Amino acid sequence: MNARSACLAKAVAAIALACSMTAAAAAQGRTDVVTLANGDRITGEVVRLDRGRLEFKTDDIGTLYLEWDNLVSLVTTRLVEVTTSDGLTFLGSLGQSTSRSIAVVSADATAQLAMQDVTEIATIGRSFWRKVDGSFDVGFSYTRSSGIAQLNLNSDAMYRQPRAQTRLTVSFTQTQQSGEEGRDDRGALEASYRRYPRPRWFAAAVGRFETNESLGLTLRSQIGGAFGPRLINSNRAQMTLGAGMAFNEEQGVDVETTQNFEALLTFQSSYFTYDRPKTNLDLSVQYYPSLSDPGRERLQLDAAGKREFFKDLFLSLSVFYTLDTRPPNPDADTYDVGVLWSIGWTYGR
Repeated sequence: MNARSACLAKAVAAIALACSMTAAAAAQGRTDVVTLANGDRITGEVVRLDRGRLEFKTDDIGTLYLEWDNLVSLVTTRLVEVTTSDGLTFLGSLGQSTSRSIAVVSADATAQLAMQDVTEIATIGRSFWRKVDGSFDVGFSYTRSSGIAQLNLNSDAMYRQPRAQTRLTVSFTQTQQSGEEGRDDRGALEASYRRYPRPRWFAAAVGRFETNESLGLTLRSQIGGAFGPRLINSNRAQMTLGAGMAFNEEQGVDVETTQNFEALLTFQSSYFTYDRPKTNLDLSVQYYPSLSDPGRERLQLDAAGKREFFKDLFLSLSVFYTLDTRPPNPDADTYDVGVLWSIGWTYGR
């Protein structure tokens, strides 16, 4: 056999081996294995580890949500991305390892990680919709003595990718008082892309549209960017701090349209419990000192607490505070504050 024939034979053999491995992988189904602290072993399919809970799909007992602290090992032949509390990422399958540790097996090496240091596991190559999670809630209140009715809607959706995430949030509040003309509405739509180029650092790009009649704002269209450290990334809490720049165009009530350059400081934190009923506490602060209009300052603070009362259904209490020391319309209020109750649904997590 000449060299050319030998190369051709090797290529055919390699293709046949790849096809047989693909067929075997397709046939094996859900073959990931998780071991509990009491020694029980469960066979299924890893979906994700997020916020201290491992989502694990089985054929016989449905989808399980297992507390990460109560597991002693996890083995999977699937390709996964593992993130640790210090922001390091590893790509590979999960092999056999000692108790309370996982072994990330790649083509180059095997990384042994303590399970208490692992905060996220995401499978690679899953469908788009399995990488999306979020929540939706709605609330309504009416006080007869004052004749005030209020409707509020909130939606939050996140698409997760290796070392990155895309997020879309929508909020709307409508307030109307009987006997008075018009309404007092506020709303915002924000799309953001966040990437983690280094273990403990993030970079983000944000686009935002908002309106607030109390502050004399018909429409503010804004783009901006920020970067900063990820201060905490654990199975109990997350915290980031960022700084950047923003540009916006404002259309006020009965005033001319203006453009503004602003500095941007952001702070976000989240605390959560994975025991049922699940509880989330979230805080977001955005501070905008103006560069084109010295002395003007804007602040947006949003805080929310969610408590699960039935599987994936929750009650929510949220508070917002909006400050603009020089609103587009000089006759408008300089701040707006509200407390909202709502009922909602989470999906994906």
